[in-house]
Amino acid sequence: MTTSRAVSTIQYGIRMRALLFSGGIDSTALAWSLKPEKLLFMDYGQVAAEGELRAAKSIAKALELDLDVRPIPMGRFGQGLLAGGTTVSETVPEFWPYRNQALITFAAMAYADLPLSSIIIGTVSGDGCRHADGRVEFIETMDRLLDVQGGPRLEAPALRMTSEELVEESNVPMSVLGWTFSCHTGEWACGLCAGCVKHAQIMQALEDEG
Repeated sequence: MTTSRAVSTIQYGIRMRALLFSGGIDSTALAWSLKPEKLLFMDYGQVAAEGELRAAKSIAKALELDLDVRPIPMGRFGQGLLAGGTTVSETVPEFWPYRNQALITFAAMAYADLPLSSIIIGTVSGDGCRHADGRVEFIETMDRLLDVQGGPRLEAPALRMTSEELVEESNVPMSVLGWTFSCHTGEWACGLCAGCVKHAQIMQALEDEG
């Protein structure tokens, strides 16, 4: 931690962490294991926002964690399924340019007047194979950028884990995972998009292990 960050935390005598929370499996596993002070849900114009928010509210209530809901209208800047468009390509079904960069920045802005020590993002190892903002280099660069402005740390605790490994390590119960939502196409799970397929595969694997 740099001096500016240390001073901010020491001055207020507390450590406040905010988790970017979508109501999906990865961020739910982190919420369960880390119990951050804030779960930050951003409706940035994604077509699945209502389904994600419904899941986020249910999970936050079950975990007794503070859910902060912020509308950030970026719908006009999106591409791919989450923006209500078509699949970008066969190998990259979903792409929203600079989304994580924007969401991390908005999170830092939202809590700029609070003693925020870290922003936590639920990136897992497979994300970097499809998108640059899922890579180690991106996380490290964004962390340095926040530091330049005296901001919080950027943490990605599951960066080198698969979703399955994250769920197993977190010990999040199936009863909580049952609330999660991962569809990219709308308010209700379509069962066919990449998000739904990944969700079904993880849940099936956990049931097989159990």
